[in-house]
Amino acid sequence: MHVDEAIIHDLDRYRTEGYPWAEWDLFRDEAPVYWYEREGITPFWSITRYADVKRVSGDNETFANGEGRLRLDLAERDTRFWDGYRERMIERGWDPDEPPDFIYTDRPVHWDMRRLVAPEFTPKAMRSREESLTLHAQMYAAEFANKVRNHGTADLVEDLAVKLPLAAICEMMGASPQDWEQVHAWTAVLFDDPALMRFAQEGESKKEMRRRMFVEFENWIFEQIADRRLAGCTGPDLISILLRSEVANEPLTPQQLLGYIRVLILAGNETTRNAATGGMIALLEHSEELDFLAEHRDEDEVIDTAVEEILRWTSPVIQFARVCTRDTEVNGQLIKAGEHVGIWHASANRDERQFVEPYRFDVQRSPNEHVA
Repeated sequence: MHVDEAIIHDLDRYRTEGYPWAEWDLFRDEAPVYWYEREGITPFWSITRYADVKRVSGDNETFANGEGRLRLDLAERDTRFWDGYRERMIERGWDPDEPPDFIYTDRPVHWDMRRLVAPEFTPKAMRSREESLTLHAQMYAAEFANKVRNHGTADLVEDLAVKLPLAAICEMMGASPQDWEQVHAWTAVLFDDPALMRFAQEGESKKEMRRRMFVEFENWIFEQIADRRLAGCTGPDLISILLRSEVANEPLTPQQLLGYIRVLILAGNETTRNAATGGMIALLEHSEELDFLAEHRDEDEVIDTAVEEILRWTSPVIQFARVCTRDTEVNGQLIKAGEHVGIWHASANRDERQFVEPYRFDVQRSPNEHVA
């Protein structure tokens, strides 16, 4: 295969065949910085080697995040504004051109927003939640095992991997457990779950269903905000913290609050779920690694190292896009201001220039400076 024939942007292929590892290998070896131009998409520079991915990711002055493109599979479309977003903003009297959340911003705005809840995600803060998370994990694992025993089968995603990250982020939000299942439904639709039409009402098209679910999710967030305001915004939950927070000596606007809470819930679900699922599959496919973990399951350091390898191996964040702000070179290739750049994290995590035997799943791998 020649690099000009390799396809790495097609979502349907990811859904049916998985990650295009062979194509990424080809690009890393023959064209690590490659002008990727295919029918139906906006062209971009494809960055596949570890060192180059690190360089582009770490230079937000040269490679901007706030230009409206995160995905690489779309043509001439500002991916900030999904179905009906602008219309809903106009209906509420809000700015339809403001990005839906801080993911689409650069420093200093990005850091000013991110720091508001960053202390709640430190190791120390997470240790304070360890007892609750452990109880949830034990309960969900027991339920999963019982289902396998009683029925002979269970769904690794829906019956196990979904539940713990959902419980964790919903608890941090202060959401009632009665709402968790519905929150899962909304996030499944927002992430284009392959079976999302199970949420459709009679006679409802996919587009109509998605738009309805978007509105339901946003209305639920507004209800959560109203509840926290009624309680005086004094709680330790993330929504109350955001309501007490200021940026540039100003409280967050309703539009900013909606976007912030929405992205926290979404980001707290999908990638963690996919890493957990992929990690379980990897352990089942590598029985010697599973046996080693079972033998050392009470050793925190061993488990921590294994988790890092699961993240490298599964690479749940596939790619991000940037826009070049000034002429520059990456690995000897000139990239001009205004050109789009795609950074492939999953490819970087299989780069043999960085990792010894990158296609070997090794729960004792150290060092393991992955970019997952």
